[in-house]
Amino acid sequence: MALTRLSNQSLTSLTALPAAITTGKVLQVVTNTHATRFETSSTSFVAATGYDIAITPSSSSNKVFVMISTILDNKASGRLAYATLYRTISGGSATDIIDDAEGIAVGYSAGARVYTPTTLSALDSPNTTSAVTYQVYVKNYNGEIGINGPEAETQLTAFEIAG
Repeated sequence: MALTRLSNQSLTSLTALPAAITTGKVLQVVTNTHATRFETSSTSFVAATGYDIAITPSSSSNKVFVMISTILDNKASGRLAYATLYRTISGGSATDIIDDAEGIAVGYSAGARVYTPTTLSALDSPNTTSAVTYQVYVKNYNGEIGINGPEAETQLTAFEIAG
């Protein structure tokens, strides 16, 4: 195999990856913030109002990486606050993309109320070019819990990744 030595001029003119690399590229990024607190005493997952982000993939073979940074509040000692992510494709019903009874995050303290910094993330294959909404769902184990702490702001981001 022959080696090619590049001059400094060649390196400074390099502006992009070769066109042959078609997968794994970030095609679009959508962001949203939400600062209103949501509370529930439901023991089943319920939609956290306002904690959602929508993205429309350009190809059904592309993936979506969702990342949400928030705070779970157990509101009292001994309570568990669970969180997960659901997907809704335009005109359809919400689907738990994690499919785990406990979700993907939990906040708990045996001794006191605690605000747990939480990041929810998932790589999803929605297989559509319709609008897709990702939403945080929460539930509790034994009492009212909340999402978002005092004076906090949740950051929601969705990345479309070339498939």
